[in-house]
Amino acid sequence: MGKYKKGILGNFRGKVGTVVGSIWNGVHYLRSLGDYTDNPTTAQLNARAKVSLVMPFLAEIKTLINQGWASREKKGLTAMNAASSHHLKNAVSGVGPLYTINYPQVVFSVGGLDGVELPDVATGAGLSIDFTWTPQTTFMGGGSATDKATMLLYCPLEDKFVYSIGLIARSAGEYNMLVPSLFSGNMVHAWIGFVSADGKLVSDSAYIGAVPVA
Repeated sequence: MGKYKKGILGNFRGKVGTVVGSIWNGVHYLRSLGDYTDNPTTAQLNARAKVSLVMPFLAEIKTLINQGWASREKKGLTAMNAASSHHLKNAVSGVGPLYTINYPQVVFSVGGLDGVELPDVATGAGLSIDFTWTPQTTFMGGGSATDKATMLLYCPLEDKFVYSIGLIARSAGEYNMLVPSLFSGNMVHAWIGFVSADGKLVSDSAYIGAVPVA
């Protein structure tokens, strides 16, 4: 793939014959059109199956990914790119093409802020989930009692997420999160992470476990 500033006829996007023009992060590229085959290999089919599983999953929490993976952005690499690469390599289980998400390996936030201590999750009263953690008094990674918690829940049966950003401080040590009625009687997976009060630093998110909704 070639990088260019001005094409023969100026910058363009799309396909012209066997050449494809595109733009990524403000940089224009030219690449040749790949050979078409209607007989993909097993490896290609498995790779496509992983992408089809992971990308829609992450797309639903794009807001969290954009904030939580921003520190991994590089030239030509977005937060979503970085998160997608991690999850395709580490958060897929099973034998292709019947893959599943490995929930303990799902990470919506990666950073140097102090993480959560002794997190736990339990079924709350009614349509709610109780998050608890140990409020810290000492910090090693620039953390603070004023850091804001981000809680994430995913219901596989309904293929739905709910999350809360910045509604409770680290110092609170607990949060009762309401969930939609369609979650009733179903298992949900839970994660938690922190972001500094000024929004500049994040912690690694932590998978807590799965619990049923009453």
